[in-house]
Amino acid sequence: MSLTNLHTDNRRALTFTLGDSLFGIDVSNILSFSDSYGEIKYATQQIEGFVGYLDFRNTLVQVFECATSLSHNKERDAIVTLVNDIKTYQQAHIDWINALEHSILTNEPFTKPRNPRMCAFGKWFYSFETEDDSLRVLLDKIELPHMHIHSLADTLLDMTGAGQRDEAIEVLRIEKQTTLKKLLRVLDYINDYLENSIHPIVLHLTKDGRTPWFSMVLDNIGDIIDYAPTSLDTLKSIDKGEPVKGYVRNPSGESFMMLSLERFFEQASDKLSKAG
Repeated sequence: MSLTNLHTDNRRALTFTLGDSLFGIDVSNILSFSDSYGEIKYATQQIEGFVGYLDFRNTLVQVFECATSLSHNKERDAIVTLVNDIKTYQQAHIDWINALEHSILTNEPFTKPRNPRMCAFGKWFYSFETEDDSLRVLLDKIELPHMHIHSLADTLLDMTGAGQRDEAIEVLRIEKQTTLKKLLRVLDYINDYLENSIHPIVLHLTKDGRTPWFSMVLDNIGDIIDYAPTSLDTLKSIDKGEPVKGYVRNPSGESFMMLSLERFFEQASDKLSKAG
């Protein structure tokens, strides 16, 4: 997507988040943004913040990862970790049911957590917070089946102790086909949603409004915000090494740190030259 129509106004910034912080880039430095992440030619050696090269408008430009260049974790890495954790939670509940069945059949002690808040998934579930309404809708479908599964331990082991082993096994067989499958299915939906939310955005940058300079990878982009030059606090106390122009105080919305692309590129290039 091109932002050339924005170059007439250098009092606008494209915002994005890193962790809990909101940053902005002056739109006069933006040629366009795209989903060309998969077209990047990756670097032959690992250098913090450097991704590789991209052929953009017949110019080979360097591509840098914004998050790691600014000493932040990539949002999509956290998502991938969460997806893998959820797969582990799924298998853990399959193992939990199998362990319960084994205890019913053999009278061996059942040692898995009976409290739904005490298993690894429960600890994550009851501490996890998100502002994503769609994800929250999916998460809300989990609590009841998860609680029900954990309640089976006391119920079925009591039945076994009362001489109703066969009945307990039959109940467990039905719960495997219903409640457990429902829990696993919702967790699959959550993983699909998370994986589909991973869309790295490539921002193509310029110094003069025409010539490609370098490209930057972001995990998200926010709003384009109008701001007055007087609202930019250059913060003389800011370390000159920080790739930040200053702080934009936005009375009509969120305030943000204005990124200095010159310093960003200088620092990123310096890492490259030292590695080479």
